[in-house]
Amino acid sequence: MKVFISHSSVDKKFVRTLKDCLVENSIEIWLDEDQLDLGDSLVTKLENALNTSSHLVIILSPTSVKSDWVKFELNKAISNQRTGLMQKIIPVKYRECEIPEELKDLLYADLSEEVVLPASDPNRIKFISDGFESFFLKLVKAIRSSSKAINSNEKAEIIKTIKSSEEITESHSHSIHRGNYELVGFNTVESKLKYQNLIYKKDNSEENVENLRPFLLPESLKRVFKLELGEKIRIESDMPYSSYGHFAGYRTDDLKITIDKRIRDELYINSKEYYQVEVDLEKKIIRFVNNLNRKPRRTPIGGENNYALAA
Repeated sequence: MKVFISHSSVDKKFVRTLKDCLVENSIEIWLDEDQLDLGDSLVTKLENALNTSSHLVIILSPTSVKSDWVKFELNKAISNQRTGLMQKIIPVKYRECEIPEELKDLLYADLSEEVVLPASDPNRIKFISDGFESFFLKLVKAIRSSSKAINSNEKAEIIKTIKSSEEITESHSHSIHRGNYELVGFNTVESKLKYQNLIYKKDNSEENVENLRPFLLPESLKRVFKLELGEKIRIESDMPYSSYGHFAGYRTDDLKITIDKRIRDELYINSKEYYQVEVDLEKKIIRFVNNLNRKPRRTPIGGENNYALAA
């Protein structure tokens, strides 16, 4: 369990106070001023630190939300969260500011109304209101409750898998979007049926609404992968054959792709696991390239008749 604190140097006094409190509670902290030396490559150091951190605590203030380095750290943390390297991102609103778009769906701690005074140590501050104590208890609980052990070999394997996939597609990267996403199914049969009916109202060329295979893509792909509702898309994995699905819309949760169970079973791709995903923008193909969980494949049970009611 290691926490990376992303922040602006303007907020350094608060960050040092927070670091001291976390260290006192046996939580390992990565803080730039403790770890960086003259001559270090900032990008390399930050990437290595984020790859070995289980949590990102991001301090939000008018300065930090405009910082290119804070944006770099947040984007890297989001990418690592998709692969399982990063377990949780915890926003802390230290001063009144606009919450970054990437964090708007996350609950955040709000300290913007709390009153602070100089501490005896000029490099730190102290709070004279009760809000900090309540916040700190919740922060420690959030870190500890979401902490799970990922050993160094597992982390190295995830990073190796990502780099391997990048090398494979580098030659045609202009037409390929790559990302790491969690694959999920529809929560209920009713939920899937809602999207099937939505597609069927636009295009009823299928004889039966149950023949439609809806899938949902992350909102971030909307800018680069424009599809029509109900459009039939080829979906591939590392199997020697492909499947297909019908586009049903974009998710507001940007970390997940929702796929009909029939597609998952045909391609041996598993729900609630992370995948390296390629989207071929020109050919309109979605490929599940690497299973980042490295779990054994499931074998589908039953035939096509069993799939009709599966979510």
